[in-house]
Amino acid sequence: MKNILFFLTFIFFGIFIKSQTIGGIVVNSQNQGIAYAEISLIKENIKKNTISNSNGNYEISVPEKGTYKLSVVKDGEVIIKKEISITENKTENLISELKESQIQGVSIASKKKLIERKIDRLVFNVENSISASGGDALETMGIIPGVKVVNDQIGIIGKSKVSIMVNDRLIQLSENDLLSFLRSIKSEDIKNIEVITNPPSKYDSEGNSGLINIKLKKAKENYLSGNLKTSYTQATYSMGNYGAGLNYQKKKVTLTTNFDYENGSTAPYQEYTLYYPNYTWFETNKSRSFRDNLSGRFSLDYEISKKTTIGIQYLGGINNPIRKGDNSSQISSKKGLDSLIITPSDLRVRKNNHAVNLHTITKLDSIGKKISFDVDYFTFNSNADNQFSTSSYLPGDYNAKTFLSANNLSSQDIKIYSSKADIEFPLKWATLSFGAKVSFINNKSDVLYFNTTNGNPFLDFGKSNTFDYKENTQAIYLSGSKKLSKKWETQLGFRLENTQTKGYSETLDQTNKNNYTKLFPTLYINYLMNENSVFGFNYNRRIDRPTYSDLNPFRFYTTKYNYGEGNPFLQPYFTDNFEISYSYKNNYASAYLSYINNGFDQVTYVSADNPVQAIIPSNFYKQINLGILESYLFNKWKWWESNNQANIFYTKTMSDIPNTLTDLSGWSASVSSNNSFTLNSAKTLKAELGFNYQSPSIANSYKMSSFYYFNTGLKLSLLEKKLQIALNIMDIFRTYKMTFTQVVNGIKQENFDYRDTQKIRISVNWNFGKTLKIQSRKLSNEEEKKRAN
Repeated sequence: MKNILFFLTFIFFGIFIKSQTIGGIVVNSQNQGIAYAEISLIKENIKKNTISNSNGNYEISVPEKGTYKLSVVKDGEVIIKKEISITENKTENLISELKESQIQGVSIASKKKLIERKIDRLVFNVENSISASGGDALETMGIIPGVKVVNDQIGIIGKSKVSIMVNDRLIQLSENDLLSFLRSIKSEDIKNIEVITNPPSKYDSEGNSGLINIKLKKAKENYLSGNLKTSYTQATYSMGNYGAGLNYQKKKVTLTTNFDYENGSTAPYQEYTLYYPNYTWFETNKSRSFRDNLSGRFSLDYEISKKTTIGIQYLGGINNPIRKGDNSSQISSKKGLDSLIITPSDLRVRKNNHAVNLHTITKLDSIGKKISFDVDYFTFNSNADNQFSTSSYLPGDYNAKTFLSANNLSSQDIKIYSSKADIEFPLKWATLSFGAKVSFINNKSDVLYFNTTNGNPFLDFGKSNTFDYKENTQAIYLSGSKKLSKKWETQLGFRLENTQTKGYSETLDQTNKNNYTKLFPTLYINYLMNENSVFGFNYNRRIDRPTYSDLNPFRFYTTKYNYGEGNPFLQPYFTDNFEISYSYKNNYASAYLSYINNGFDQVTYVSADNPVQAIIPSNFYKQINLGILESYLFNKWKWWESNNQANIFYTKTMSDIPNTLTDLSGWSASVSSNNSFTLNSAKTLKAELGFNYQSPSIANSYKMSSFYYFNTGLKLSLLEKKLQIALNIMDIFRTYKMTFTQVVNGIKQENFDYRDTQKIRISVNWNFGKTLKIQSRKLSNEEEKKRAN
């Protein structure tokens, strides 16, 4: 407690440190204010920048007195350059000898590089990409080095999963809702996209995932804009999507809204084969999955003063999926077919989620000191009703030998409360950032199993349960970055988290508690060889905690012989990540290594003397992953841009239960090429062609087969690019299929999986905008992130 009080005292002490301030107006020779000019003050290793407002006014602070070199840049041209002595707060009007017409006529000699390497992230400048032009955020991600978008699945090479942020704020939506939201963001509205493979200590340590942060351009001042979109997708069945968004900026108010509705169905298909010693179990699972999703986003920011902005953000969704399944199992011996098991099922789920964020950000001075506060509330409710029946038949006999029908009900109610404070504190010798966070998680889940074989529902208490779970976490972090010289830059951070968990099974009257404190360090080093070449090294440590359903000790049945069961003794696992990277112009390469300790995975437990297949998560392995990634962006010709990636990697999984699950290891490789072709001089017609291939690989305790697929598309822009019509064909040759193989207790399991990925999509997107005739102003930046669990 004393340490936390000391830490908070240290945080708020920085608010009152004073600095010298200089301000005034930048004018031309006709005494007219010069808007949006960049003013810089440089003294030894101190460099401070600011931008003049629409009237030419500026204000900038420096941490110490002395003589500074002052320069003013407008549209890439230095229009004022002088030395100035700063000993106290002062007013200094800056006069350019150039006329306004001369200033406006200056052209920028160079533009930002397409790819930039910063100390802890890779920055992709969207406005410099041909492929990104006229697209959306999801399409743009597919051309970024190290990022892969595989049939709408977003990933970072070398990472198990990825989290998406917009303007440093985590977007907490379901997978389908997130995809719809990303498609609603025009590439023209994106300033850049940051890829953070190993997140720094400012971000939560949960999950060995990378972060993708979409930085939007500042809202147009005094502007009303929006978009309407719709799409039709045809796979085995059809899917429709409809959405709209509205953005409003006036004086001190910025409002953003959008909603999305999706309705339709898909037809995933699975085959499951178990090779028992005396017989083979072959199972097919044909299903039709219906989607009925409504989601929305609302954000409102208000500028209290030039330095302080407050805001509220809401994200929510209502989802009512239905899955109708037809499961058929054939049990065969050397003599032939022994029996047939048929299980039709009907699973109906009702889900809703709501996330509310209240935030405020205050700029403490003009040299970068700022403090932000966030309060978050998230709730998730789910109710599932699974009705199934299992009938067993002998060969040639149409009368069921055995019959079972059941109704399996489950519910989950999750509430998460969290609050955090973040401070950015630049000093003469380093730039510091530090903060603290607390979160409180409450989860209640119920499982009810009704046997309906005799027509009258009978509650089976042995297969029903109520489970309560609580998790509280307190965290503090400190991070500092320093430019050691013109070529060397480093950043070091530490995050300390203390977590308390308690799980209680009411039916079993069993309580499981866990209390642990862990330190998560981060380190980044960059070496700038020259303007085009940057070497980087980074390290961080991450934690993966079990999901709430993974901890629930009771079973949820899908057939008479298949069920999933949680493990209340499941422990989190930790991952140490190392990466060495090299950036040269538009090319990027990296070598990465990760080590997982006490890893957990879903294991389908089977035995020779029991036909039941139980899926139970277990801590049982250590894992080493290492690989080399090479990304090459070809954009020598204006009509063709090609993003090519190759990844060679090695995985070794070492089992702690070798008698049940054996060790696995192997090399693998993946290659991809995404190409964009501009077909006319007006750049209104584009074609796309993409190819992806992965050789056989290791996925934790499974071996995964190779797969490949092709995608193609056409995009037409009309009405000054406000109307866009696109035609896309995914998985052209229906080849995106995988087989997962696992050996448990000496019994080989093969799971063939096809997700109905061959499809055609037609989409239409109309964007509109209108300038509001009132005095304009500039909008403050936002800084916020919410932990996802």
